[in-house]
Amino acid sequence: MRVIQIMLGLLLLLPWGELQAKEIYKSGRYTVRKVEGTCKLEILLHEGDQEPAAILALFPSDEYFGEMFTEKARIGVAQKKVRIQFDQEKPKDINFVADASAKDNYWRWQYLENTQGILSMLGKRSRMIVSFSNGKTMFKYTVPLKGSTKAVMALRHCR
Repeated sequence: MRVIQIMLGLLLLLPWGELQAKEIYKSGRYTVRKVEGTCKLEILLHEGDQEPAAILALFPSDEYFGEMFTEKARIGVAQKKVRIQFDQEKPKDINFVADASAKDNYWRWQYLENTQGILSMLGKRSRMIVSFSNGKTMFKYTVPLKGSTKAVMALRHCR
């Protein structure tokens, strides 16, 4: 009986996402995970040495487009859209799917309607600027794309 209580206690200490997600590749800002049979590339958005304030997740499948995770305490929920710009190109606005958000104690997340070929651009450009608003403040993160090619390759080989 005591062993069962200890096991249940340990289970509560582990984040649920860790129980369902397998890390396939990790380097710098880039992590490829397999969650419930679906692979995704997570790009950490942060300034300097801080913990990530947001995560942009991209899927290699037409069934899923993308996710945007924002830290509940620092950002809250991103409003309407996320803007992505590569190098000096024209920015692309990507809308969030209406009424498709969720949250836990630490993160808020929403689904992106269409990532407009962002995944294919990662290995071909030198930097990506991701910006969004929570309704009060505009957040802007510059992501150097060095090492993104290996992450995209790991995502494409993930099964």
